[in-house]
Amino acid sequence: MTAVLDDDQDPKEPVRWQPVWKRPRPLKSEAAKTVGLRRQRLRLRDAGRRSLAASQSRRPRSRQSRIGNAAARRDARALSRVRRSYGWLK
Repeated sequence: MTAVLDDDQDPKEPVRWQPVWKRPRPLKSEAAKTVGLRRQRLRLRDAGRRSLAASQSRRPRSRQSRIGNAAARRDARALSRVRRSYGWLK
């Protein structure tokens, strides 16, 4: 496998297998480049719209859920302190 991936190929030999990242890129015409860039622009614009819509649809959490989460965190912290101490062994 390493012999295949090495760059020490003799120019007189026929081109042997190369991994995708070492192959030369196929040439594109100007029209093909333009079409590709247009598609990329559309794709990125749509992605931006989706992320904007997702961020705007979020609402602040209700006070009750924030209080509940804080209480749960406090309880978990207290339990972990008890678990790490020797108090529960007595």
